[in-house]
Amino acid sequence: MERAGIVAGSSVLDLGCGTGVVSRALGPVIGTTGAITASDLNEAMLAEAERLGVEGAPVQWRCADAESLPFESDVFDALLCQQALQFVPNKEAAVSEMRRVLRPGGVAAVSVWSRLEENPYIAALANGLAAHLSEPAGEIMRAPMGFGDPAGLAEIFSGAGFTSLEVESAVIMRSPIDATEAVEGNLRALPIAERIEAMHPDALRSMIDQIADELSDYITGGILTMPSTSLVAVATA
Repeated sequence: MERAGIVAGSSVLDLGCGTGVVSRALGPVIGTTGAITASDLNEAMLAEAERLGVEGAPVQWRCADAESLPFESDVFDALLCQQALQFVPNKEAAVSEMRRVLRPGGVAAVSVWSRLEENPYIAALANGLAAHLSEPAGEIMRAPMGFGDPAGLAEIFSGAGFTSLEVESAVIMRSPIDATEAVEGNLRALPIAERIEAMHPDALRSMIDQIADELSDYITGGILTMPSTSLVAVATA
């Protein structure tokens, strides 16, 4: 929000809102004179976001495909997209749509995961899946880490007509969480969760043990605390 210059009264699109964490942070900042439109392609995610709600500002919930947004052109002051662009098949189309729906001078602030080497948690999950389930399963985990080159991310935004573009690396620490709970929870959230649940219990335990061993430098007393690295693009329409 700070990077995008969000202020009271702003009209903001939270694109790929998931369960609404960004929208809930936006509410008290933009207030009742502003407006939030929160969109996601996943209807279940959107329903959970609406259930949790947003305080402080009016919000409209919309099921929307990032590649073809159901909004008029030049309607938003700002657009925030937290960890969603990497999952969009046609990223160029999505960024072009971002540019279209922003007013002239509007700002898009977009975060995506950086290189796999800079995100050891994702790397450990991918290696465990590749070793104990299949190599394609590991690739499913690695695929969203495809924005390792800041120049490649910048090229997509420049190609869509954005100006005053900045791309920077941002590191945050994951909140401390029980290591087993974190790993098992993430595995259940994957699109191949049914295949993982169908694994023999011994094979599943071996996979979780391997992942934990790979993360041992970040686990103390069973609690996982580790860095997560993203690229953040801030661009003006």
